[in-house]
Amino acid sequence: MNPVIEYRAVCKNYGSFVALRDVSFSVSKGEVVCLIGPSGSGKSTLLRCTNGLEQISGGAILLDGAPLPQTRAGMRAVRQRMGMVFQNFELFPHRSVFANVMMGPLTVLRMDHAAARARAEALLDKVGLADKAASMPAALSGGQQQRVAIARALAMEPAVMLFDEPTSALDPETIGEVLSVMKRLADEGMTMIVVTHEMTFARRVADRVVVFERGGVLLEQGPPRQIFDAPLMERTRDFLSHLDWSG
Repeated sequence: MNPVIEYRAVCKNYGSFVALRDVSFSVSKGEVVCLIGPSGSGKSTLLRCTNGLEQISGGAILLDGAPLPQTRAGMRAVRQRMGMVFQNFELFPHRSVFANVMMGPLTVLRMDHAAARARAEALLDKVGLADKAASMPAALSGGQQQRVAIARALAMEPAVMLFDEPTSALDPETIGEVLSVMKRLADEGMTMIVVTHEMTFARRVADRVVVFERGGVLLEQGPPRQIFDAPLMERTRDFLSHLDWSG
């Protein structure tokens, strides 16, 4: 099966600082890949490069076999096929929940209002927030805002969803509601790349786990059982041994 996304020796430098060093792996259609590793190991940077928010310094990122375009217009077209959910929601604070979800289909996809409305209604129901459609983001909990952000990304009918530590800004009691939505997406066959510190989620939901270490190096990758129960690298074992598994 041809990969949806392929990373070939991807490098990213900020001056003399190396954020990513020769990262290579691929993601197949319907696969859930979780990126784990210590803070500052380049995981979020890789997602930002995937979505064109950052330019790589070397190597290549391919979407459906074609390198990411270098032009602004080309990347705009690519972003329509990639939904991205950030740590801090990034909702439009002056627009209602409903307007946030409808905006992409209306302004980017040029859908007619009735079709965009129907899509937004279906997606808010999917994430359990149909009753919050008229609310403003500030009136919602962090978990609810993140579920709106997921619905907004899904409204563009993306080929792949990118999640950048989607629960890191949430209170413990709201983390589960976001992870349950993500698990449902995985069960439905959505292709997902997830940067996460939620190791229980990675163990249960990921098809593959990719481990990074500081310096932007891909340390190892494999199915969750291998990574969590029998990692090949001593540095992976050391990283996992320092985690709090209580959640």
